[in-house]
Amino acid sequence: MTSSAPDSPRLQLPDRYEVFNRNRTIGVSTAPGGAVTGLFLHENVRKGNERNLVREILAVAGVASMRGRLGVRERMEANAAANGTTVPPSAYEVLPDAPTAEQYEQYKRETLKY
Repeated sequence: MTSSAPDSPRLQLPDRYEVFNRNRTIGVSTAPGGAVTGLFLHENVRKGNERNLVREILAVAGVASMRGRLGVRERMEANAAANGTTVPPSAYEVLPDAPTAEQYEQYKRETLKY
């Protein structure tokens, strides 16, 4: 009979990410990888200009998609750390759209203005 070492503690990462605009009237959820999985529109947004609404939805969706892509990077790095290794640089060449946390935060600030 062989015994195995206890499982390494694993970082729990979300299965989806949600991003809202500053007023919390528009929200977009994405899966890891950045695919949009949901849209939230508060009833107050129906009173505004449609063109502005579309711009705001696209801005929030862009940030949410980037957050989902960051999630892929986080998962790769967490899995590597759990195995006592690091992610090989070549992995980032395959995933050029997986931003760093700093790139995501900067894009979020510039796009959503908060």
